[in-house]
Amino acid sequence: MNKKGFTLTELLAVIAIIGILSLIAIPNIVDIMDNIKRDNMLDDAKKIISLAKLEVNANYSIRQENSHDFSLSTLLENSSDIKNDPDGGTYQSDSYVRYSKNDGNVTYCIYLEGSKRTIGTIDNCVYESDLYSKNVVKSK
Repeated sequence: MNKKGFTLTELLAVIAIIGILSLIAIPNIVDIMDNIKRDNMLDDAKKIISLAKLEVNANYSIRQENSHDFSLSTLLENSSDIKNDPDGGTYQSDSYVRYSKNDGNVTYCIYLEGSKRTIGTIDNCVYESDLYSKNVVKSK
């Protein structure tokens, strides 16, 4: 007798193996996707700071100030690169970049709030030199 196909036991064994592998793989895939979204928000923050630097360099009166806050909407006006946050929402309008000059030292810090993550708080922005993935926190 020439038997073709698989037995029920073989099919159940394959399904069980696939189920076990998916139980192991799915949490890792979710973590990887979360890391990618966090890194994308971090990259957006760095791009937004670069836009603020361009604005400072282009505007002499801002360079003469000791401190200046840029609203996110002002900085993103002419940028098509950054429109939405990585979680599918939009960056909040109260996000900002702060330019500060003290004894000739120039610093930039950012507060960026997305739909599910933030960098800094509205009262305490994160300095450009401290922009690491640990500063991107889930907010909601």
